[in-house]
This record gives sequence, C-alpha cells and structure tokens, in this order.
Amino acid sequence: MKKTKVALDFVRLSVALKIIFYRAVLLSMTGNILYLNPDVSLADAKLAVDALEVTALDSEGGGLLATAKMHEKEHIADGIFRNLAAYVERLAEGNEASIIASGFHCTKQPAPFNKLPLQIKDGLVSGTVNGFCKVIEHALSYDWYYAKGGVPATEAGWVFAGRTSRADIEIKGLTVGSKYVFKLCAFTSKGNTDFCDPVSKTII
Repeated sequence: MKKTKVALDFVRLSVALKIIFYRAVLLSMTGNILYLNPDVSLADAKLAVDALEVTALDSEGGGLLATAKMHEKEHIADGIFRNLAAYVERLAEGNEASIIASGFHCTKQPAPFNKLPLQIKDGLVSGTVNGFCKVIEHALSYDWYYAKGGVPATEAGWVFAGRTSRADIEIKGLTVGSKYVFKLCAFTSKGNTDFCDPVSKTII
C-alpha cells in the first residue's frame, strides 16, 4: 500500500489562496502537541505570510516592481512552508490523521466534492468581488456565474462571469448597493461537479 505523504498542492494556489492556506496551517500547528519543534519557527513563518500579504495588496495597483516584490515574498513563503511540510511528513510517518491535524493536505485525497464550498468577499474596488472555493483534485477549470437580485427562476437568468484555471476569480462591474447571487462548478478529469449552492452578497 502506498504510504500517505504531505501534498505540496499549495504551491499551485494563487497568492490570495496561498495566504489563506498558510494562515490555516499556522493556526493548526500552533500549540499542536504533535509538532512542538518545527524545523522553521512558526513565528518566522507568520512573518513571511504577513510580508506576502502586504506585497500582494501593494501589487493590486499594478506595476512591475510591486509584482516582482510580491513574487519574491511568495518564493520565500513557499520555501518555508515546503520545509514545514517536510517536517510534518517526517513526524507523521504516513499517518493520515496526523498530517490532516497539521493543516496540510494528504497525497491520498478523497473524491471531489459534489457541492463546492464558495466564498464571496468584497473586492478592493467598489463594484467588485473576489470569489474563492476549495481547490478540487483533478480540476481542469472552474466556471463562475452570477445573477442580480436573487436566484433566477431559470438557468437563462444566470450571467457567465468567466472560466478560470484556478479556484478564484475577480468579478468587476457590479452595481453598488445591489444584492447578487453567485455559483460555480468545476470541470475535472474524473467528471464534472454539480453547481455549488448559490451564495448571496450585497455589493459595496
């Protein structure tokens, strides 16, 4: 039987989702009796994530220098969490529960979700939102839709927002003060998922 290892799937995430994932790992490992002496201090790991988040926000305005700084901090954070993943793998010795307790994912993953958990958050600019969902194993693309006012009576009432290769999207041009609903589905090498349950959001 193949030994379960720590998945390095986080390196393929967008910067926004990396920040969320890295903070979840830090939360899981802080005070965890299974991982009391990590090879990299959690304090240093947190500083790296904080620096990545600052440069990610700075890069939103565009500019080669700001983007280069973000990628530099991303490379540093990726290296730290690769080291933490190696530490977890060494101590877990193939125990799936121990790996999951660290906040990292296992190479032995469950089947893709039929329903995708979707989060919609305010964008940095009025009239925009950022959509996020859990990265789905074997996903080739994600299709995003929205509707103004509420869930439409027919599928024709949904507006196609875009197709992405990553599990996140920025949707622009929405009416400030109006309520919208959002949904998505994923296309995978093992079949397509169902649409997620619609998520509502008032645009600011």
